[in-house]
Amino acid sequence: MSTVLKTGDAIPALTKNAYAPIAKDARNPIHTDEYARQQGMRGALIPGSTLLSYVLEMLYNHFGEKWLYHGRINVSFIGGGAVNDDILTAQGRATSVVQEEDGARVYLDVWMVNQQDEKILVGEASCIP
Repeated sequence: MSTVLKTGDAIPALTKNAYAPIAKDARNPIHTDEYARQQGMRGALIPGSTLLSYVLEMLYNHFGEKWLYHGRINVSFIGGGAVNDDILTAQGRATSVVQEEDGARVYLDVWMVNQQDEKILVGEASCIP
């Protein structure tokens, strides 16, 4: 669970084997194999909500229930995305600690890389532990 973080400290990473069901009639065709391959992708892209859920799980694992009440996050999806069976690792590192009325808020850079160490998600998160 959460420990006191200082600027530069990393939180425990979370590695997952990416998986999302592939729908033949997805609302966004980039989540179908046929369309994604026509566009030069390796296959149907994992939805962003699934990728974000991996980062949120990492943050919850560190901050516990405090994350539910005091957590904030803002991310961008970059690079070529992820497909089923990619090995994804969510990571976070404290960038600052700022005293607020409710306590010391820890700010973190968060990111996700694939098995080739290519970033596919970047952003910022914060929590009052």
